[in-house]
Amino acid sequence: MGDFDCGAIDCGDCGDLDCGDCCDECFDCCDEPCFCFVCFSDAISGKALLRIVCGLVIFAVLAAVVTLLVIALVPRRVGISVEDAALSRLALADKNATATALAYDISIAVAVHNGNLIMPAEHTAPLYADLLFDGARFARVGLATAGAVVRPRRREVYRATAAADSASVALGSAGVADFLQQSEAGEFQLEVKLVGEVMYQPHHKKHRLDAICRLELALSTATSPAMFKKVKCEVQKGPGGH
Repeated sequence: MGDFDCGAIDCGDCGDLDCGDCCDECFDCCDEPCFCFVCFSDAISGKALLRIVCGLVIFAVLAAVVTLLVIALVPRRVGISVEDAALSRLALADKNATATALAYDISIAVAVHNGNLIMPAEHTAPLYADLLFDGARFARVGLATAGAVVRPRRREVYRATAAADSASVALGSAGVADFLQQSEAGEFQLEVKLVGEVMYQPHHKKHRLDAICRLELALSTATSPAMFKKVKCEVQKGPGGH
């Protein structure tokens, strides 16, 4: 311990002291270390300090470059949304029949969003939309053909219509009861299930595309069109490819 007058030391000032005897007094009398910033800065030469700063800058630049490369080169799944849909007819084709059949007339517009920065998304198989009521498919329409491409940071909107006077559908008694209830309410709960396959160029791995879009549609006429709000679909996180 040094020869200090500890009674004259204000320990509260120790954190603000520089190097020298003051730091020694704080350590010996108050049992508190003093960070000697002046000594630390003096110990580092100008060239050494410049090297440290340059190293930090280079590290930050490299980290930013790696992050951008990951964002640009690691594929992101496409997004799916239903931009528009109109239902002009949906009814039981024969209410007295044991086997259920539906009469329908529907149009849909489905958008495929490619959020990748530099990679086009190519449809390597046709993109289909299955129209479902109560989990049972009553129609299938084609949206995009194999070879169609969605450019980076763009979207493509695919439109399709489907109509039938009597399409068989496996609803069952519970499904028929649900259909009649929704028909009386004037609004139908339908699902659009999208099935396809995409490849993100220049990668050659093919990714299966599955998505579910849940719609609530009222009957629409030419003189009284029903309002429709854009629906974001749930893209399924299945196997990455095959």
